[in-house]
Amino acid sequence: MNFKKYMKSEDKGYIIDMTALVDIAFIIILFLGIVSTLAPISSINVELPTATSEKTTVEPTKIFVDKDGNYYFQGKKVSDEEILKFLKENKIKSLSVVADRRVIYEKVVHLMDLAKKAGVEQINIATRRGE
Repeated sequence: MNFKKYMKSEDKGYIIDMTALVDIAFIIILFLGIVSTLAPISSINVELPTATSEKTTVEPTKIFVDKDGNYYFQGKKVSDEEILKFLKENKIKSLSVVADRRVIYEKVVHLMDLAKKAGVEQINIATRRGE
């Protein structure tokens, strides 16, 4: 059969299949919808106030423990009682323990226990950045 005689002169008979385009558009919309719900809030817009002092954070108090288990504070060897007294009197809230890697673990735990008795809220153990 000859169908060309029934076609209009400007119509050449080309048909564009839109099925694949609609499928791809649907998949892209679906993907963007799922990803947008999983995206965490990356920032919160906050305008910070100004401060007159340079440093607004408090440095933690550092107590050193050598390999023999001796405690040092401000370059002097101190006893358990002196540590406890200092931490209580000055109401220290943040303590950093700088212990030798060869120290007996019990000495570090004892120092942490003293700090908790004195009311220290935050205890950090200093480490060196590894490779």
